[in-house]
Amino acid sequence: MVGHIYAPDETIPDDLPQAGGAASAPAEAPAAAEPAAAAAAPVATVTRGEGERILSSPAARRLAGELGVDVATLAGSGPGGRIVEADVQAAADSGAAAPAAAGGGRSSPMARKVARELGVDLATVTGTGPGGRITKEDVEAAAAAPAAPAAAPIAASREDQTVPVRGMRKTIAARMHDSLQTMAQLTMDMDVVMDDAVKLRTQLIEEWEDEGIRPTYTDLVIRAAAKALEKHPLMNSVFNDTEMTLLGDIHVGMAVALEEGLIVPVVRHANAISMKQLAVESSRLAAAARDGSLTPDDLMGGTFTVSALGMFGVDSFTPIINSPQAGILGVNRLREDVAWDGAVPVKQQRMRLSLTWDHRALDGAPAAQFLAAVRDLLQAPYRLLV
Repeated sequence: MVGHIYAPDETIPDDLPQAGGAASAPAEAPAAAEPAAAAAAPVATVTRGEGERILSSPAARRLAGELGVDVATLAGSGPGGRIVEADVQAAADSGAAAPAAAGGGRSSPMARKVARELGVDLATVTGTGPGGRITKEDVEAAAAAPAAPAAAPIAASREDQTVPVRGMRKTIAARMHDSLQTMAQLTMDMDVVMDDAVKLRTQLIEEWEDEGIRPTYTDLVIRAAAKALEKHPLMNSVFNDTEMTLLGDIHVGMAVALEEGLIVPVVRHANAISMKQLAVESSRLAAAARDGSLTPDDLMGGTFTVSALGMFGVDSFTPIINSPQAGILGVNRLREDVAWDGAVPVKQQRMRLSLTWDHRALDGAPAAQFLAAVRDLLQAPYRLLV
């Protein structure tokens, strides 16, 4: 007689020989082969303890895998309580049995025990054992895996706010729209080496300190533009459909940003007054613009405009002409740069100027010549004092 020893979670094969017999009798005679369950009879299910042996035929296990039925929950109707194909089919038809776990549809008793202890849903575990069987190690790996991050909360929506367009904003909107609609505006940029201008400004601040006068870089640009306009009168003009007027006086507007909008007071005769007078006047106009004490005369008669955004870190922009003038000069930030003297790097301080002009009044070449004249004056700034 040959004895067979099985582990607690293994099933006994159907084709073992019967004890005490010389020849093996068929495990299941054809007449007694897996009786079909009555259609109306309820399917019995059981709850087995950990390590309890499950008796099932190979055919029953194969069918359970195909139909997704967990044989551990079935009560067998075969010899000795063995689970047979008919039990599996009846359970699948009635939906009475628990579904098999994901990842191959099978899990070991130890895997199920560990899953309960660790709170792991076997339906979310992929088995790595034979035939996709879920093992204890699979469950432990699933428990150790980091949870998916929670979705960020969606910020509460804020209501739209409607603000009426009126006052200064309405005037600016109308003038800017009219300027772009009626003029052929183009913009070009040019770099200026500002090393000498920086030195001059420092000297003037020290020289005029007792009088409380502090010239700005914008003051130097206003002065350079005014001097360049003397040599390039087309930029100091007004164009209409039938004629163009070259303006005799040079009055440079300086754009000042306020909370409620942009305002442009005018430095009159910016080419003729001294550099000190220009610095004093621009400081007065800027202060008056901010405290609301500008007079109508302070805002009238501009022939050209300078707009500075360099204090905001701007490198280049496209200023819009203050109609009916022929041009506007944008002042960008002062920045450190490097030039090359042969193979030797030389540190420089540079500033970019952005000129927008009316192409109806002058073409690109004279516009570029005017901008180059401004650049040359800033690069030889002591001429601004004359």
